[in-house]
Amino acid sequence: MTTPPGSPIDPSSARQRLRILVLLPFTPRLDAPHGGRVAAALIARLAERHDVALLCLRPVDGEPVDDMLRGRCGLVEEMSLGGSVPWRRPRRLWALARGRPIEISDSFHPQFAQRARALARDWRPDVVHLEMERMAQYLGALSDQPAARVLVAHEPAGANAADLYRASRGTDRVVRYLDQRAWRRFEPRALRTLDALVCYTERDRRILAAVASGVRTTTIPFAADLPEQALDPLGSDPPNVLFVGGFGHPPNVNAAVRLGRSIFPRISAMCPGAVLYIVGDKPPREVRELAREDVIVTGRVPSIEPYLNRASVFAAPLLDGGGMRIKVLEALAAGKAVVASARAAEGIPVTHADEQLVVADSDDEFAEDVARLLSDPDARRALATRAREWARKQLDWEPIVAAYERLYTEVLKHGAHAAVRG
Repeated sequence: MTTPPGSPIDPSSARQRLRILVLLPFTPRLDAPHGGRVAAALIARLAERHDVALLCLRPVDGEPVDDMLRGRCGLVEEMSLGGSVPWRRPRRLWALARGRPIEISDSFHPQFAQRARALARDWRPDVVHLEMERMAQYLGALSDQPAARVLVAHEPAGANAADLYRASRGTDRVVRYLDQRAWRRFEPRALRTLDALVCYTERDRRILAAVASGVRTTTIPFAADLPEQALDPLGSDPPNVLFVGGFGHPPNVNAAVRLGRSIFPRISAMCPGAVLYIVGDKPPREVRELAREDVIVTGRVPSIEPYLNRASVFAAPLLDGGGMRIKVLEALAAGKAVVASARAAEGIPVTHADEQLVVADSDDEFAEDVARLLSDPDARRALATRAREWARKQLDWEPIVAAYERLYTEVLKHGAHAAVRG
């Protein structure tokens, strides 16, 4: 049944049916190549148990909201993010000059705030659930609404902006400096108007708890759907290494360049004939330049699964960025041998290092571990089998959804956040 607008919430029941308004900076889809897939999986399950309205921004080249979600949610609305690519850089520079971070500018839609305010007023949700820090710019539109505000930070945006500044060179360094300064001003002011802040990893929670002082912060990881059948645990010949990442995310660019320039040459020296596949949409110039006979840069592909099935080892050598890595989780769930950096493995509750995945950080260590698995099919199969068995037992969405339900109910029980709204 549908909860009447404004109905009182019974705090004694974590399964009280709620009205949840979800605000997203992308269109959630179960086949999305980014966090939209995680959001889609969570929203789909929440919509089975609660009344969900969905308001999202749709990038110019983005796909529409998943049909399954349209069927489950009581209301779904998309707003297209306009603006041509040639004007993107001047628009970003103008925003930085006004003290607005790049991600905030890229996710700004003049009518989105108005529509969010109207929905909050007329649909009267119990909870407004926002995905990603960039959506905090719309909290001011809800300043006069009693709904609880819960934001899921996929990673700490301000900390990432600071990392990008430190790693930047040339004229880009000026832009990154202005961006990280803008985040230092925007982030604490916006986050302190929340009732609760959710992070995927404990490290991210500690970073943002220091920024959003006084706001309830909690760690809730995400799960992944387990394929009905495991993929080939050995992969195909010649032995190959697979990297997958969305290249709109700078840490993925850095990891791909590190893998192609430094790690894979070491692997090739130990395993002649090995091939590296770098898969992801819109690879920038520095990634495209990695391509050669034994390094294949594919760009966007219709499906990751064929590449994952043929992979001998899935590699994730990330050294920066936050959050959990859905690609690592999905590789484990598919029953593949995974070598990952400690940063890439953050938030994934494996029982013992090297039992379900191999963790390596230095270039030499990473290359040696991958080469060892490429050279030893039995070790590769055993690692992949343990990964699949772990995923079968651990990757369940039910406790994740229940954790969100408990959080919503506890926030509602304790009332609205005391900070000044807007």
